Amino acid sequence: MNKYQLDKLTIKEKIGQLMMFGIDGLELNEDTIKLIKEDKIGNIILFTRNIKTPEQLFNLTKNLQKLALEELKIPLFISVDQEGGMVTRIFNGATFFPGAMTISATNNKDNAYQVGKMMGKELSALGINMNLAPILDINNNPFNPVIGVRSYSDDKEIVKDFSWKVIKGLQEEGVFATGKHFPGHGDTNVDSHLGLPVINHEKESLNKNEFYPFKNAIAKGIKAIMSSHINFPNLTNDDLPATLSKKIMTDLLRKEFNFQGLSVSDGMGMKGIVDNYSTEEASLMAINAGMNLVCVCHPYSPRRETLTYLLKSYQEGRLSLKTINERVARVLKFKEELKVDLSRNYQDVKKIVENKTHREKAYQIVEDALTLVKGKNIVLKEKVLFAIYQPRALTIADDTDQESNLKSLLKSNFPNIEVLNLNLKPSDEEITKVLQKVSNYQQVILSTYAGNVNKEQIKLIEKVSETHNDVYVVSFRDPYDLFHFKAIKNYLCLYEYTPNSIKVLIKYLKGEIAPRGVIPIKYE
Repeated sequence: MNKYQLDKLTIKEKIGQLMMFGIDGLELNEDTIKLIKEDKIGNIILFTRNIKTPEQLFNLTKNLQKLALEELKIPLFISVDQEGGMVTRIFNGATFFPGAMTISATNNKDNAYQVGKMMGKELSALGINMNLAPILDINNNPFNPVIGVRSYSDDKEIVKDFSWKVIKGLQEEGVFATGKHFPGHGDTNVDSHLGLPVINHEKESLNKNEFYPFKNAIAKGIKAIMSSHINFPNLTNDDLPATLSKKIMTDLLRKEFNFQGLSVSDGMGMKGIVDNYSTEEASLMAINAGMNLVCVCHPYSPRRETLTYLLKSYQEGRLSLKTINERVARVLKFKEELKVDLSRNYQDVKKIVENKTHREKAYQIVEDALTLVKGKNIVLKEKVLFAIYQPRALTIADDTDQESNLKSLLKSNFPNIEVLNLNLKPSDEEITKVLQKVSNYQQVILSTYAGNVNKEQIKLIEKVSETHNDVYVVSFRDPYDLFHFKAIKNYLCLYEYTPNSIKVLIKYLKGEIAPRGVIPIKYE
C-alpha cells in the first residue's frame, strides 16, 4: 500500500501538492502558516530572503515540516537553488561551494562527485530535500547572458560527465537533484528572466547537443528535471515556451526520453512567461503540459490567486481530475522517499554543516581551477595598477550583489599596488582616466567580470593594451574575453567572484601557488 493515499486528498489538497511556493521571512509567520494550514500548499522554495544562518535555516525547515505533517500528513519538498559559485543561496556559516565551470576547470570529475556529496550532506542536515541544480545546459553561445559559468562547459561530454557526478553525489545523500533547464538554455542570447528566448535548432541538432546531458541523466536516474521558458519552434510549432508545451514536457520528456521522475517548472513569474500569460493562466497550462511541481517564487501575490484560478479551472473542466491525479500521484510516490526527523536539533547536525573538511575541499577546488590560459604568469613589479569591478548580480538567479573585500586585501598584502574600483560598464570618462594613469606604472592588471555582456570592459582592455606593454587580464566570471579581443597577451581565469577565488588570487600574486586549471571552453 502507498504511504500517502491519493484518494484521501481533497481537490484543494491535491492542487496544493502541485505547487511550490516562495515565502517571506526567516521563520514561520502568519502568512506561511496560513499557506500550509488553510491553502494546503505542499512544497516550498527558499531564497536568500529566507536564510540568515545555518541554525535559523534548520529551525525554519523543521518548523515547516512539523506544520505540514500536522496539517497535511504529508512532508514538503523544500527546495533551493544551490548551484555553487555565482548562484548560491546558503553561504553564511555553511560551505561556500564552487560553481560548475570552476569544478570542470580542475579537469577532475571526482571533484564534481565530492561537491555533490558534501553539498548533499549539508542540505540534508539543514532540512532541504530538493536542490534545483545542477545545470545540464551546454553553454554553446559565448554571448549567453544568464548561463555562462553556471554551465560546466561548451563541450557536451564535459557537461554530461561532470553534471552526472554532482547528481550522483546529491542523490546518494537523499537530496533530489534537479537538472535544468530542459530542453536546454545554453544557446540563447536572451535571459528568460527578462524575455522569451527562441532556439531555432532542428530536432536532429538538439538530439546531438542540447538533449545529450539530459538523456544521460535520465537514463542514470535523476529524480527531477526543471523546464525552461524558451520557445523551440521546431519542436512545438506553436511558439509556446517549453514549460507550457505538452509536446515537450509530455511527448518528448516522458514518452520519448522515458523520464520517470518529477518535472519542475522554472519560476512562473519570469518575463519569459508573464510577457505573454498571467502566472495563474501559465500555471494551468504548465500542469496540463505535464508539470508535477509549479514554482511561484514570489513571497506574496500571485500565489493565492494561482490557487483560486486552478480550483476554478477544475470546476469549469479546464483541468481534469484525471490530469490532477496523474500529476499528484507521481509527487506522492517520490515523497515516500523523504526522511523527516523532527527529533533533531541544530546541535545534532552542526558538525555536518559547519564542516572544516568541506570548506578546505571547496577552497582546494577553486585553487586547482586557477587557469593560465595564455601568456605569462603575473610576477609583481614595483609599481602596479590593478583595475577591479564590484561584483553585481547579473541576473535574478545570482546572489552576488554584495560587498567584496578584494580591494582591502590587495592593499593590505601588496602596498605597491594601486587599486582602482570601476563600474561594471566603465564609461568613456572612466576609461580615459585609466589611460591617463597607466604610463605611471610598470605593470597593469585588468580584471573582467562577464566581459561577454559588459563589453565596455573589453574596450578598456583594448585601449590599455595599445598604450602599455605589460598588461595582464584576470577573469572573475565568464571566460570569453579572448573571444571578443584576441590581442590579450596574458590571460588568467578564476571563473567566479567568491571569497575562495579572492583568497586564491592573493596566494597566486604572492607566488605561493601556480595555475593548474584547464579552461573548459573554446575561446577563439
